[in-house]
Amino acid sequence: MFVKRLSVLKDILPDLFTANKTICFINPQDLTDLNCFSNKNTVVLTDDIRLYSPLSDAGYNCKPDVNFLADVSIILLPKSKELARELILLGSTIANKGYVVIDGDKNDGIVSIIKELQKKISFEVNLSKAHGKIAVCKTASGNLPSTWHTNKFNKINNEFVTLAGVFSSDHVDPGSKLLKDQLPQNLNGSGADFGAGWGFLTNFLENLELVDNIFAIDTSKRALECAVKNCNTSKVEFVWDDVQQWRAPKPLDFVVMNPPFHSNGKVDIELGEGFIISAAKNLLRNGKLYMVSNRHLPYENILYRYFGNSKEIGGDNRFKIILAEKPLAVSRKKT
Repeated sequence: MFVKRLSVLKDILPDLFTANKTICFINPQDLTDLNCFSNKNTVVLTDDIRLYSPLSDAGYNCKPDVNFLADVSIILLPKSKELARELILLGSTIANKGYVVIDGDKNDGIVSIIKELQKKISFEVNLSKAHGKIAVCKTASGNLPSTWHTNKFNKINNEFVTLAGVFSSDHVDPGSKLLKDQLPQNLNGSGADFGAGWGFLTNFLENLELVDNIFAIDTSKRALECAVKNCNTSKVEFVWDDVQQWRAPKPLDFVVMNPPFHSNGKVDIELGEGFIISAAKNLLRNGKLYMVSNRHLPYENILYRYFGNSKEIGGDNRFKIILAEKPLAVSRKKT
């Protein structure tokens, strides 16, 4: 846990976070990660709207990209090694002639990242605690590996571009592909792609003749940057927002989605349920929800509560494709 490792670090380097130093906090994973940092001298770099909005409301200077300098960069590493390297590069650029603090859980790969860095730079602190590591170096203590890059777009099928760290960044997700193949060619009117990611389903929808417009909604600004490049028409409006909070300007004819079901590396069925509830609230009375999910996920009860009809219309041994119709104005009781 970052907070526990931070407490030990403050004992080792008590002057690292003095009040007059500016801090850049990169990739926080929870609102509580900022509890020990003042909003007066801390800039937060995050592309996740679920953190960006509440931290901005709390007075922190939040940014989705880099155009500033700080005395200290703190980087919480993601699972994606490619993105982890990119964030360390960014942190080193931001804390020019200052300090870089790198933190992460062992399950997320920080041990191999630190070993990779130790070939090039020296650490003033490198400690293990609470199933993770935290390490500190001066930006002038060596050169980062020349093979590391920032904002390097990947190509999928020589057709789509993605960035490290976005969902399914190196291949078309098989669940989304299965859903796309089940969507009717005569979909029409106004719709939305909930959790649009890098835009695979949105790209399909924008090319349907009878579709007038699509809202592509995702919590990740980074993913939406990819989606913009993967979609080519004026039909699409890209929305950086939390699907569970978003409301369409007017009720929709259809929603498609491959809802996430993990939060901080743990299965979170309520996340997918929140997507389903939001779909029901955003659809017309005769609107339709098309969704794909892993076969073992028990969404049937929440679908029963918020839709008049739902049925499986396709799938395989891993995934199920569900069509839900007649969204209910008032949810039914649990069965």
